[in-house]
Parts: sequence; C-alpha cells; structure tokens
Amino acid sequence: MAYIGISFLDQASQRGLGEAQLGNSSGNFLLPDAQSIQAAAAGFASKTPANQAISMIDGPAPDGYPIINYEYAIVNNRQKDAATAQTLQAFLHWAITDGNKASFLDQVHFQPLPPAVVKLSDALIATISS
Repeated sequence: MAYIGISFLDQASQRGLGEAQLGNSSGNFLLPDAQSIQAAAAGFASKTPANQAISMIDGPAPDGYPIINYEYAIVNNRQKDAATAQTLQAFLHWAITDGNKASFLDQVHFQPLPPAVVKLSDALIATISS
C-alpha cells in the first residue's frame, strides 16, 4: 500500500531478536536494512504490473535483499455511495503520498514505495467509485 519492507522486522527488533543476512541471486549476503530493501524495490519497480500482484523474491538487484514485499490494501472498487468512495480514495491517496514518508515509515522499519509504483497505486485508487 504505502511502503515496502520486511514483515515483522519491527516486532523482531523490539523483542531483541537478530536479523539474518540472506544470500541473493548474485551471491551477495545482505541484512534487511534500508539500503538493501530500497535496492530490491528499485529492481522490481519496472516489473510491477498494473494490478501490482508480484512475487518479490530474489529480484535482479545485486545489492538487494532477497525477500521483500509490498503491503496491500484490498478494497472493493465499487463502494456503497459516492461519499464512501471519495473518503476511501482520499485515505489511500494520503497513504501513498504523505503517508509514504520517512516520518511515518522509519519508526516501523519500512521503506517508501518507488515513484513508479506510487503511480500504479494512484491509478488503481482512481478506479474506486460508487
């Protein structure tokens, strides 16, 4: 939806659990840090289809962490009325723009969506109607 990262990394960090270096398809072993997650996301940005359904395992970036994911908001694109549709559009648009910033994402160890993916998300949000 509005970030990319490793699910449960924040909870693992809060509980004092370690993180693992994982080997990617280039043979590089990386920790799940901001740089390796952003690199992995950049490698998938141009491959992400319009519906954003994509497996993000072992991507093409030599400096990318091998297991990342987009987070999704799954909503019906036909809402009960125009007001609900507009409110939902406004919230989801906020999530991929203002909500897609370090001030919100850093505290939970997520990274912002690449600009190309934000554009795809915005196009999907625009299909929500009553």
